[in-house]
Amino acid sequence: MDRILLILFLCPSFIFAQDTDILLNHDLYHFIDRIDIKGLADTTIHTDLKPYGRNSLSAVLKKVDSNSLSAVEKGWFERIQSLGDDDHASQQDSKGILKYFYRNRRDLFQVNEDQLQLFINPVLYTHGGLDRNTFLNAEGENLPIYTNARGVQIRGSASGKVGFHTEVYDNYNRIPQFIYNRYQQNLRLPGEGFIKTFDRPNGLDYFSSRAYLTFSPVKNIRVKFGKDRVFWGNGHQSLLLSDHAADPLMLNITTRIWKLEYVNQFTQMVDFLINRNDNEGTLPRKYGAFHMLNYKPNDKISIGIFESVIYAPYLANGYRGFELQYLNPIIFYRAIEQFIGSPDNALLGAHVKWNFLNHFQSYGQIMVDDYNYGVRNQGTGYWGNKIGWQLGAKYIDAFNIPTLDLQFETNRIRPYTYQHFNIASNYTSYGQSLGHGAGANLQDFYAALRYRPWPSVFVMLSYTYRMEGRDFDQFGTVNYGGNLDRATGNRPEWTIQNSDFGHTVGQGNTWTVQQLYGRVSWQIGLSDVYLDLEGRYRSENTLRSYSINGGLRANIAPASIKY
Repeated sequence: MDRILLILFLCPSFIFAQDTDILLNHDLYHFIDRIDIKGLADTTIHTDLKPYGRNSLSAVLKKVDSNSLSAVEKGWFERIQSLGDDDHASQQDSKGILKYFYRNRRDLFQVNEDQLQLFINPVLYTHGGLDRNTFLNAEGENLPIYTNARGVQIRGSASGKVGFHTEVYDNYNRIPQFIYNRYQQNLRLPGEGFIKTFDRPNGLDYFSSRAYLTFSPVKNIRVKFGKDRVFWGNGHQSLLLSDHAADPLMLNITTRIWKLEYVNQFTQMVDFLINRNDNEGTLPRKYGAFHMLNYKPNDKISIGIFESVIYAPYLANGYRGFELQYLNPIIFYRAIEQFIGSPDNALLGAHVKWNFLNHFQSYGQIMVDDYNYGVRNQGTGYWGNKIGWQLGAKYIDAFNIPTLDLQFETNRIRPYTYQHFNIASNYTSYGQSLGHGAGANLQDFYAALRYRPWPSVFVMLSYTYRMEGRDFDQFGTVNYGGNLDRATGNRPEWTIQNSDFGHTVGQGNTWTVQQLYGRVSWQIGLSDVYLDLEGRYRSENTLRSYSINGGLRANIAPASIKY
């Protein structure tokens, strides 16, 4: 890393123009999905690898012929251009407020000079509402809920050579009871780090932050270093690498050659320990290395192959430290594992996407944590066959109704997937899944409707059904394969063979989770500011939760619950 930074500062003339990324889960990604399905994105953006850089997004938007869009889409497209394309936003001159603020109708404050491009915006998420639930008692209880997040976002580029992004905001929330119950079980909140509770029901207080630099030492290579997250896939969930876990420290190197995009990502993560005393020192570290090679020959087909390895610096024979072998950017990790006698957790995977008839997209993933073909004659349901798969489809302008889009998806993940015999090498960051948000030992179905009746108004309705197998006791002796806080041992022995066979999806304490979620958002002008109204119904077996809330959201993506 020291050498990279030295090159950055000593050789600026060889570094190409830089940008920052579009925030994950932003509604903007839905528009790019539509452009991709219609065949307008060409091979400029590989939609399987998120987040998107603003320069790549700008290049795609410049290819869009607005005359081919419906009336609503034209207005929507203008808003997308303003949000995603800094050059387009800079052309939206106005008197602003007090001559200094919102001069481009998008950013609170901007500097647009040769040596510095700077955008400063507030981060606000102020929602309030009510949660009626039976998670506390069978008679039901009404609890006020609210989100109070406030902070600042600063991004831009220096001399056109280095991109930078930093944001920090404080969260003071009272959350729905079903989320708080999950927090009480494992002392973690998805996507976040250190959490404090305050002396009220369901009250959580925590900081959220991310910050990174980007630069390109040569034209086709983009380097990103800092604290952020990624999402690899086209679905609601990703079985390979998702944005569910807390942001790790990463070095992300993306290479674009011809119709190939190759990503190397090296991360330092935190191995979260429940009930750790402060006098025990810092939380231990763990490391991950990820490869994704994506091939997009045309605007219809995309194919990718994936591999990763998660490893801990401490082993039975002592301290190992950072494994330099995994820095090799083009070797298969399985080969390294065998060469060094490694006990690490390696995964392989692949994905495919097909756009057709300018209205449809089918997509899928397969992930193999481990698979032993040699035991097929010894019994069924071998515990070590740890695999998962995903199938999904999208239908845009459904039934010839402009901007009405549908999505359907199902995922199935076998027990013990993502787990490892060394718990520190489980497929987690800060104790949160790097793959499917709900872990393993599950089958789910997801359906979503998205509609934009007017350019400024967005409507979303989604339904999730999931059957999952949980442990009867989180810290009990029997491991049924769904809890990523556990190692792969202590499997149940209910079969006539032994604990190695007879394992099926949903085994253990079978729970059925259903969630119906709706959101209406109104964008205020060309800014990244919205008024939201949200409603949710959730059931977990016999437990019920009904919640409604609404408020103001600025320069932050809407909350997404993927577990």
